[in-house]
Amino acid sequence: TIEAQASSDGLRLLRIINDTQAHGQEGARADPTRAAHQVGLDVGSERYEGAMAYLIEQDALLGDEHTAFDVGDQHPHGYASYVFTRGAVKLLEV
Repeated sequence: TIEAQASSDGLRLLRIINDTQAHGQEGARADPTRAAHQVGLDVGSERYEGAMAYLIEQDALLGDEHTAFDVGDQHPHGYASYVFTRGAVKLLEV
């Protein structure tokens, strides 16, 4: 299903963010676009957007308010970077 794909892609993305950027540190800055390239997801693709939506829904990533930008309806997330949350740590423990 699309939901299963989004959660699978989201978890892969989150693992790479943790391994290469956050290192288990709640509050660390995360760049999902960099991680996407490492797991083979094309930024802007349906799979990438699905993975990001899943991670935001799970409270694993929060948009960094200091990096918000407005590009209208084409880019629903509108942040240059994100914050790795306690939810991310818990999601990776499962």
